[in-house]
Amino acid sequence: ESIADTEPVFEKILESFERLFGVRHAGINQVDEDGQVHLAAYKGTGRATLERVYPFPVESDAASGVALRERRVVHYPNPQSDPDVPETTRQGCIASGMHSVLFAPMLWEGRALGVLFMGRDRVAPFTDKEIALLKTFADQAVIAMQNARLFNETHEALERQTRSEEHTSELQSHVRIS
Repeated sequence: ESIADTEPVFEKILESFERLFGVRHAGINQVDEDGQVHLAAYKGTGRATLERVYPFPVESDAASGVALRERRVVHYPNPQSDPDVPETTRQGCIASGMHSVLFAPMLWEGRALGVLFMGRDRVAPFTDKEIALLKTFADQAVIAMQNARLFNETHEALERQTRSEEHTSELQSHVRIS
């Protein structure tokens, strides 16, 4: 809806998750310039409690960090009882009521931008087809994020150019008057 803003795109993605995957929990984590992972968008229960695990560094053992560092989809069919699930991930799942979760990295030219994640409120592992579809969503989200970034950079450059031209025009008028 708006090329300059990723929020409407993120909201559409999260709405699609519920419809296509039958999940009640979906979110988008973004990585800031300092390498911290933040919750950028979330649809589901327990948001306030879930937000307590944020921010955390990409280097952490959280599932989002694993997905980004290893550049792969991370799937935990039963994170609340699997002893190999990172503690940050387990806490997030308990906080939000997720019982099966999936994390797909969003990467651009080798750079970590964020992670799409979704979870079910029951133990029900995701299929290979669902995993591939989430990866496709992650790729599309990256394109939307880059389009917004490029649009905003172009808009800012045009504003700077306009201000510069206005300033030059003012100077020329002042010179003519003098």
